Amino acid sequence: MRLRPALLITVPLALAAGWRVMALEAPASVRVHVTDAGTGQPLPCRLTLLDEHGGMAEIAPEKRPGLAIRPGVVYTGTGEATFTLPRGRYTLYATRGLEYGLGQRVFQAGSETTDLRLKLPREVDTRGYIACDTHIHTLTFSGHGDARIEERMATIAGEGIELAIATDHNHHTDYAPVARATGTASHFTPVVGNEVTTKVGHFNAFPIRPGSRVPDDKLTDWAALLTEIRATPGVRVVTLNHPADDHNGLTPDDPRRFHPASGEALDGAPWSFDGIEVVTSAALQSDWTRTYRDWFALLNRGRRIVGLGSSDTHDVDRYILGQARTYVASRAERPDQIDVNEACDSILAGKVLVSMGLLTEAWVDGKYGVGELAPPAAGPMKLRVRVQGPRWVTADRLEVYANGEKIVDQPITPKKGTVVKADVTLSLPRPRQDVWLVAIATGPGVREPYWPISRPYQPTRGDWDPRLIGSTSPIRIDADGDGRYSSPADYAGRVVEANAADPKKLLAALAPYDAATSVQAASLCRWKGLDLAAAPFRGAIENAPPQVRHGFIAYRNLLTTPK
Repeated sequence: MRLRPALLITVPLALAAGWRVMALEAPASVRVHVTDAGTGQPLPCRLTLLDEHGGMAEIAPEKRPGLAIRPGVVYTGTGEATFTLPRGRYTLYATRGLEYGLGQRVFQAGSETTDLRLKLPREVDTRGYIACDTHIHTLTFSGHGDARIEERMATIAGEGIELAIATDHNHHTDYAPVARATGTASHFTPVVGNEVTTKVGHFNAFPIRPGSRVPDDKLTDWAALLTEIRATPGVRVVTLNHPADDHNGLTPDDPRRFHPASGEALDGAPWSFDGIEVVTSAALQSDWTRTYRDWFALLNRGRRIVGLGSSDTHDVDRYILGQARTYVASRAERPDQIDVNEACDSILAGKVLVSMGLLTEAWVDGKYGVGELAPPAAGPMKLRVRVQGPRWVTADRLEVYANGEKIVDQPITPKKGTVVKADVTLSLPRPRQDVWLVAIATGPGVREPYWPISRPYQPTRGDWDPRLIGSTSPIRIDADGDGRYSSPADYAGRVVEANAADPKKLLAALAPYDAATSVQAASLCRWKGLDLAAAPFRGAIENAPPQVRHGFIAYRNLLTTPK
């Protein structure tokens, strides 16, 4: 069979024949400048571009220092970005984490370079605190995700993180040289850290002296592992990461290992960390309260463990760096001159706030804040709670917990366009025993593409209700006036020691204390080998005061035999 020769038609012949020839249009060029509305200085930020159909714009990638580009997203570490995209109509958003307002511009990208200038106002008052992300990864050294270390600098600066803890898996990463090379060094203080990633959990350690040996990630005994991590030169803070996540078939807070009401390690593992992640924006839970309940149980156990917020991001855009973050008390006046030791002191003292879109602060009797001990006083406690957030988010609920019991649950009228979402002073009965107080504000999660809250990492149900969160660290109340704070476990220990031989007498002696104290007493009784299901205890529990009965039953019902 003879093949017919291919038909070759030139453009002139096509035009002569009356055919219409469509020339490929050159891509449009866009130049963006973002400045701080208050200072006029260039402002690192996140740029989100949507096409006319609401999809993420097709931005041509550019490998230039200070930029990180993904579909529909450009992070600029310098406040300036130039890029190309197909011609058309677009919507541009500019954001810089929760402290800044939202910039928006609709524009037509055509044959001429489009020059866009936006000003972002600083909205949320964070004086006295610095923004910290304690859990950051790079593709370069963690081996997965998509953020190269050069791109990571743009995301840190662009989201307004001022203290950036590098926590690549089993690697000591130093951001400082790359920050200088990318022109972002003036916007944050880098800290060398490590996520010690093992078969029995993930643990962050920082700061680490550069050049130090890497902890042995093959260890599987928590006691030996924590000793190994703390022996790393320079380390002051060790945290347990995403405690409700399953890795290699192990979940740290599995109720077979960890009693969710008492904070008791059923397998005997030492929960002797300095911090625990209560909000991890790249590893959210279907039930966001789960990790808070774990933390509350540990506080009632007498553990001086601080709750932390972090991103755990490995990516440029899929999980937003600093979306969950920790605000750390600091006297620093410049983000590139933060005293890391002072920041560690604040973390260890609990002088921090956890934030994912909202910032919640609280003071007792007008002056005692997070990480502090309020002395005894006559009359009701006055608890002031202030909730802030940028104008583009809202808050709708405020809760206050005392020793883990919810004592305040009230709505906040959701209003966009305001920064202070709530500023209330609550009159609370002064407790008879020492307590800790934590305030938590929440609001509808952001779904818009400029700062979307991610879906749960390991969902436990099909529905999904994203929430913004802002919580305080504990304010401790010295209600008994002895000049120090006693935890529920401290009170329970004294009562059990004096009355363990007589269940009826024991439960009667717990009457002046709250349910959290009875939970701890039940735990101590079991560890002493007392049978809570035996007849003497059963009868004593049935006739005990309500909060004592509730505490013992809650402990017994949640008790799971460890494997």
